[in-house]
Amino acid sequence: MSIKFKEAFSHCLKELNIPNIAISLQKYDFEKILKAHDSIHEFMLIPTGLITSNKDFHAKSAFLIYHHEVFYQAHRSLLEALSGYYNAAYTLLRNTLELILKGAFWECMAHKKYRDRAEIIRETGTKIGNSKKTLIDWLSDIIRQKPSIEEELEKTSAGIYDKISPLFEDETFEKIVPKVKPIVKQLANWKIFDPIQESISPEKYIYSFYKKLSADVHVAPDKTNIGKRLLAEKDLFEIEVIPEELNRYAEDLHRVMDIGIVVELNILEDILNEQSKKWLDKKLTAIRELGLSYAFKKISQIIRGNEYAQIQMGN
Repeated sequence: MSIKFKEAFSHCLKELNIPNIAISLQKYDFEKILKAHDSIHEFMLIPTGLITSNKDFHAKSAFLIYHHEVFYQAHRSLLEALSGYYNAAYTLLRNTLELILKGAFWECMAHKKYRDRAEIIRETGTKIGNSKKTLIDWLSDIIRQKPSIEEELEKTSAGIYDKISPLFEDETFEKIVPKVKPIVKQLANWKIFDPIQESISPEKYIYSFYKKLSADVHVAPDKTNIGKRLLAEKDLFEIEVIPEELNRYAEDLHRVMDIGIVVELNILEDILNEQSKKWLDKKLTAIRELGLSYAFKKISQIIRGNEYAQIQMGN
């Protein structure tokens, strides 16, 4: 091993700020951090217990591709926060939430029962040539040219990515792809956020939250690392743990995972059978102990009905 390699490796280790991870875990709200971390794993595990056949896997593959990305982005985000790089942590956390939303959206768009009820998306789009074109128009044109595509998408939803890939290769056509706000509104219209939307508007609870996370992505002055240190009265140029930031981050990560589990349960609900419901029933205790309130309510509704969910939420 060359001296230059050793020096480079040592330099990288130093920049990772591993000592800060130890400080974050030892000196601050360990239980809050642990619950946020374990919530990521619950989000990842749920499809493994609910998808019981290759047929179901392929039918939900558009969502599962994004689901896999969520797991790693969320973990990377947490590690950045534990290391003291809060702006990077929040940037990745916003990406994590966006992956959840877009994975659910593209999964739904692959299926006719959702496309036929995509009223919000029909109001979006952009003018191309002499007429306005929406994402629904784009997909309808593709299916009209080759009707077998509709059945193919029902069987393998990830096939939608081949159909929409040209949209991302042209600046004009890319405008057809809806932004996050109409995606949230459309998912709400499809009831993908139930039971969250039974008590609060998804636009308020989810999109406003997304916008708050975007402040870090767009580096508003007080959201930069130095800005955060200035507000916390810390050394401006020293990367150190800021307890208030770490606690706030852990709460926000926990919230993202609660939203994520609700979304995945709604996406996967139509493939559940008695075996997967029994598996889900065994998850209730862990979900409750992690404080994932909306996820707990959704699982309770699936396996035991609304009345049981309301009683348990009150306990």
